[in-house]
Amino acid sequence: MSMLGFVTRWTPVKNLTFSAEALWAHLQTANSGTVVAPAGIGGGTPAGAYTFANQDTVSLNVRVQRNF
Repeated sequence: MSMLGFVTRWTPVKNLTFSAEALWAHLQTANSGTVVAPAGIGGGTPAGAYTFANQDTVSLNVRVQRNF
């Protein structure tokens, strides 16, 4: 599992902050191939072909905070 991220904050006036956070996560499974799942197996997983591979996720969070 690898992750890379950053956060930036801007305070234009006292007690008001704008921030943005970006995160990239990579999961290296070391698996490859395809499996065909039949209907009704796997706790609600739909029937179909599933591929094992590495996975990547990207997220962006934005926040406005005002302190009183």
